[in-house]
Amino acid sequence: MRLHRQLKLESSLEHMDNVVEETDQFLSPLGLDDELVYNIVLVTTEAVTNAIEHGNGHDASKSVHIRYEATPTLVEVSVEDEGSGFAPTDLPNPLAEENILADGGRGVYLIEEIADEVVYENGGRRVVMRFKTGS
Repeated sequence: MRLHRQLKLESSLEHMDNVVEETDQFLSPLGLDDELVYNIVLVTTEAVTNAIEHGNGHDASKSVHIRYEATPTLVEVSVEDEGSGFAPTDLPNPLAEENILADGGRGVYLIEEIADEVVYENGGRRVVMRFKTGS
C-alpha cells in the first residue's frame, strides 16, 4: 500500500488552516497514534511557514508545494518553495545563549528534533521529513 497526495498553495499564511486540515485528512486513514499525528502536523506547518516567510518572502506569485506519501512503515512529507534556498548549517544555533530568548529561529531545529529523518534537497528549497510508523 502506498498513498500519496500533493498540495500547491500560494505564499500566504492565510492558508495555514488548510495545511493543518489537509495533513490531518491524509494521516487519518493510516491509524497512527495521536502523538505521531500531532508531531507530523506540527512540523509540516512549521516547514510550510518557513517556505512562505523565508523561502518565498511572502510573495503571493510564488507557490509552496507539499507532497505527502505513506507506506505501511513510513510517512514522508516534503515541502518545497520557489525561493533561492538555504544551507541549514548556516543557521544560528537556537540553543546558544545569545539566541535562547529570540522570537524566532527554532523552526529547523524543531523539525530536525521531531522527524526521524530530515533531508534538504534542491539547494535547500525542499525539505523532506520522514516519520517511522511501524516495523
